[in-house]
Amino acid sequence: MNTQATLGELNTIYPSASKVFHAYGLDYCCGGKQSLQDACREKNLSPNQVLAEISREEADAPHHIRWETQPLADLIDYILTRYHEPLREELPRLISLAAKVEQVHADKADCPKGLHRHLVAINDAVESHLAKEEQILFPMIKAGQNGVAVHPIRVMEAEHEDHGANLRKTREITNNFFLPAEACATWRELYRGLEQLEKDLMDHIHLENNILFPRVVTA
Repeated sequence: MNTQATLGELNTIYPSASKVFHAYGLDYCCGGKQSLQDACREKNLSPNQVLAEISREEADAPHHIRWETQPLADLIDYILTRYHEPLREELPRLISLAAKVEQVHADKADCPKGLHRHLVAINDAVESHLAKEEQILFPMIKAGQNGVAVHPIRVMEAEHEDHGANLRKTREITNNFFLPAEACATWRELYRGLEQLEKDLMDHIHLENNILFPRVVTA
C-alpha cells in the first residue's frame, strides 16, 4: 500500500477503501486512474492519513470477494444483481421524493429547486446505459468476443464520465446534501437516499472502469 498507487488500484485490492474515499470526496471511479498522492494534493489531504484509515477499515471489514481474479461472467452477474436491478427501483423512488420536497418546500431558501427534473434526466441516462450493457456489451464479453467489445467499452466509459458529472451536479443542487433544521422526514430520506445512490454508482463504475473493462481489453 503506497501513495503512488492509483485510487482504482487501491480500491480493487482493498475494497474498504471506497468508504474512506467517499468520506473524503475522492473520485475512485471515473478518477480511478489518478494516484492517491495527486488526488490528495488537490484536496489538501494527507495521503498517509488516508492510507492509515484504509488499513483500519480493512482490519475491521468482512471477507471481500476479489473480483479481479473471478470469472468475468460471475463479475457481470454480480453487477447486474447488486447494481442494475436496485437502480431501476431506487431512482423512481428518489424522483417521487424530490417532487414532494420541491412542491411542499418551494418557498424555503434551501429547497433543492430543479432536483426533480435533474433526477428524471439521470434516470433516462441510466436506463439507456444499463440497456446497452445488458443487451450489447455484457453478452459480447460472456461470449468471449473481447476484441469486438473494445468499442462499446469506450462508449460506456464516456457515459460513466457523464454519470460522474451528474453526481457532482446533484451535490450542487442540494448544497452537498445540506439539511436545514426544518427539513421534514421526506426531505431527510431523499438526501439519505441520494448519498447512498452516489456511493453505489461510484462503486458500480469502479467495478467496470477499474476491474471489468481492463480485464476484457487486455485479455
